[in-house]
Amino acid sequence: TATTRSLDGSSPLIYLQRPFVYFEKTYNTIYVNHNGHLTFTSQYWSYIPQRFPLYGPRDIIAPFWTDMDIRLTGLVLYNQYTNGSVLQQATQDINSYFPNLNFSAEWVFVATWYEVAYYPTTGTVTTFQAVLISGGEKSFVLMNYGSLAATVWNAGYDTIGSVHHLTLPGSFSSSASGVNSTFSLSSNINVTGRWALRVDSGPEGSFYPISGTASSRSDDGSSPLIYLQRSFVYFGKTYNTIYVNHNGHLTFNSPYYSYIPQRFPLYGSMDIIAPFWTDLDNRQNGFVLYNQYTNGSVLQQATQDINSYFPNLNFSAEWVFVATWYEVAYFGTTGTKTTFQAVLISGGQKSFILMNYGSIASTSRSVQ
Repeated sequence: TATTRSLDGSSPLIYLQRPFVYFEKTYNTIYVNHNGHLTFTSQYWSYIPQRFPLYGPRDIIAPFWTDMDIRLTGLVLYNQYTNGSVLQQATQDINSYFPNLNFSAEWVFVATWYEVAYYPTTGTVTTFQAVLISGGEKSFVLMNYGSLAATVWNAGYDTIGSVHHLTLPGSFSSSASGVNSTFSLSSNINVTGRWALRVDSGPEGSFYPISGTASSRSDDGSSPLIYLQRSFVYFGKTYNTIYVNHNGHLTFNSPYYSYIPQRFPLYGSMDIIAPFWTDLDNRQNGFVLYNQYTNGSVLQQATQDINSYFPNLNFSAEWVFVATWYEVAYFGTTGTKTTFQAVLISGGQKSFILMNYGSIASTSRSVQ
């Protein structure tokens, strides 16, 4: 079905033939909005992309949020499937990207922005797609990117919920001309132009164990020196120690107390891993935890995850280090709760970092 030709318009209310579970909320309706996003409970005509993460009552899936105009050219199309070859394709795709789930697709919803133009540059041609896939309680979103015309307009790329959000690597609100090729030529699943995300449960469902040694309660503090049970190779340097700093970052050679995030890329003598660098305070609530593993189920999980995300490596995890900032508060606003995690994984000379994000409290503070 094609939506009507309009500027900043939307589809009519679409009733889903199967419920779609999105971050533990169940939806039965959807709207396909012309400016590159989907919403569930109401139409949304915004053509000015906002920086992610967003906070508010509206859940939104935004594969390519910018100012589109289909009055003269292009089509915004949508369809849903409950049987046939599309379900077979979806089943095969999800089991390929997320092995060991034994997933069977029961419903697929496809929204396509086909050769749409940017406003007011009629004649530009941009094509992308959002594919919602459901089977039982498991839900996934695929984002497919075709030819993305260059533009000086801002564009936002992400999928987010009102409380939870998950981010495509490199997603932000910025000039699209410099990042279009990132999405049309790259991938998080080794399929050019495609990004795959699981979206049914809250992000804590993807966390590694939230356990281990708790750092002391202090403002702008750090763990003591932690000796690594295996060496970690980080961009050609080999490290045997690490510090888990309270303000959302890891360093190797010395603790780092900075609560004022600096814009990346940084240049200097200090290597830093910063999953969520801001002014945090664990004196009253929350924990900063760390643990490392050299055997057992965590290594099995890491091996499975890395081989899923980076196929054909034949990777075997030998060591995992998990740092968790669990329900920590922002400085000055005791009672806020923010949870995130950095997972360092090593096997031989191969090293990986996973960053897991749970509930991130709203803040006006700078974050890097």
